[in-house]
Amino acid sequence: MKKSLILFACLAMLGCSGTKPQPSNEQNQPVNEQTMDAKPKVYFTQEISPAALVRVYEAVGRPAQGKVAVKISTGEAGGHNYLQPKLIQQLVSQVNGTLVECNTAYEGKRNTTEAHWQTIKDHGFLDIAPVDIMDEEGDFAIPVQDSTWIKYDRVGTHLKNYDFLINLAHFKGHAMGGFGGVLKNQSIGVASAAGKAYIHSAGITEDVVETWNHTGNQDGFLESMAAAAQAVHNYFGNGEKILYINVVNNLSVDCDCDSHPADPEMADIGILASTDPVALDQACLDLVFNYPSKKGDDASALIERINSRHGVHTVEHAAKIGLGKREYELVQIDGQDLLKTLNENGLSLLVRNHGTTTMHQNKGVRDLLQLLADQPDRLKGAVVADKMIGKAAAALMIEGGVKEVHTNLICSPALKLLNDAKVKVVYAEEVPMILNRDRSGQCPIDSQIDGVESLSECLKILHAM
Repeated sequence: MKKSLILFACLAMLGCSGTKPQPSNEQNQPVNEQTMDAKPKVYFTQEISPAALVRVYEAVGRPAQGKVAVKISTGEAGGHNYLQPKLIQQLVSQVNGTLVECNTAYEGKRNTTEAHWQTIKDHGFLDIAPVDIMDEEGDFAIPVQDSTWIKYDRVGTHLKNYDFLINLAHFKGHAMGGFGGVLKNQSIGVASAAGKAYIHSAGITEDVVETWNHTGNQDGFLESMAAAAQAVHNYFGNGEKILYINVVNNLSVDCDCDSHPADPEMADIGILASTDPVALDQACLDLVFNYPSKKGDDASALIERINSRHGVHTVEHAAKIGLGKREYELVQIDGQDLLKTLNENGLSLLVRNHGTTTMHQNKGVRDLLQLLADQPDRLKGAVVADKMIGKAAAALMIEGGVKEVHTNLICSPALKLLNDAKVKVVYAEEVPMILNRDRSGQCPIDSQIDGVESLSECLKILHAM
C-alpha cells in the first residue's frame, strides 16, 4: 500500500490526469482547459507492448506524414536492452517508416558503415522495416540556435530525404550523459560520427579519435546536446514535424551503446510521448526520481548515475534555450481500451502494471484475493478494469494499492471507499448495491460488510471469511 500511495502522490504532483471515455462518470475536479493548455501534454501508458506503443503515438494527435524517419538506437553488438524489433514493428509499419541511425564516434561494432550494417542485421531490424544509416554518404551542417559551444550541428546527409521524424528513444542511464532519452537520441543520435565528436568535445573537434581527449567540460557537453537537439527540432518545421516517444524499460544505468550493460535494478515503468521533448524527458526523470523503491526493485543506482553526471542539466539547458518546457500535464491513457477489451472477451478483471496487462476471469473477488496473496506487486500502482465493483472489491483494490479503476457498474458504497482513498474511478453506471446472481438481493460478500464504514474493519471481515 505504501508504494502505491507514494506513486499516486508522485503522479499527482506531476499533474497526472486521465482521458474520460464516453459515456462515463469520472470522479475528478473540473479542469480549466485554457489553463491546462499552457502546459505541454505528456501521454503515458504503463503497458509496454506493440499495441500500447501505437496507442500512445495516436494519443498525441500528430499523425506522421510524408516520408517518415523513425530514429532508434540499433544497439551495440553484445548489448540486449535496446528497443526490440518486435516491440516497434507495428508502429513503424503503421506510419510506413524507415528506421534511421548514424555511425558512432567510439570504437565498436557500429563505428563503420560496414560493421554497423552487420549489427543492424544481427539485431533483426532489417526483418521489420527499411533501415537507413544516414551518414553512410557523408554529412552536412544545420544551424544551431544556441551557439554557446557548438557553432553548427553535423547530421547525416540522408536526413534531407525525410519529411517527418518520430524520435523513438529508449529511456535509460548513460555513462557520460547520466541518462539518455529523446534529447540525446536527437542530438548524439542524429549527428554523424563527426557531429558526435563535435558535441562530445563541446565544439573543440570533429575528430572521432581526438575528441576523447576533450571530454572534461561536462556541462558544455550536456549543453551541446541540448543545442544539437534543438537544431534538429528546428530543421523539422520548428518541431511541427516531429513526434517524441520514450520507452521507459530495461532501466540499466548503462546505455544501449554499451556492449555489456549492467542489469536493471528496477522494474519497467511504461511508454511516454509528447510533442515537447523537454517535457517528455522531464516527465521520465520525475517518474524515476520519485519511484517507490524497495529491496529488489530500486531506482537508486539509476538516480546516482544521473546525478553523478549532472544529467538533469541537459533538460535544464534545453528549457533555457527555448526547446521546450519542464512543466507539463501528464495524461494517462490507460483504461481507455481496458474496459472494451474486458467486455469483448468476457473477462472479469484486467490489471495493467509494470509494462504488462494480465487477464483474469474468475467470478466475484477471487482474482483480487489471489493477486493479493500471490502477486501483490501486480496491484500496486496498477490501472484495472473490472466488470462490476462492489464494496468488497473496492476494499481489496485499495488494500492492493490500485490507483485507477474502470468499470461498467459500481455501487455507491464502493465509489465512496475509492474516492476516500483517492483512487481515480471511471464508470458507466452507479447503483445503490450490487445484486446477487439471481438478482433477488444484495451480493452475499458485500452484505457481510454492509454498513461498515472503516476500511480496516471491512478488510478484517473479508480476510476472515
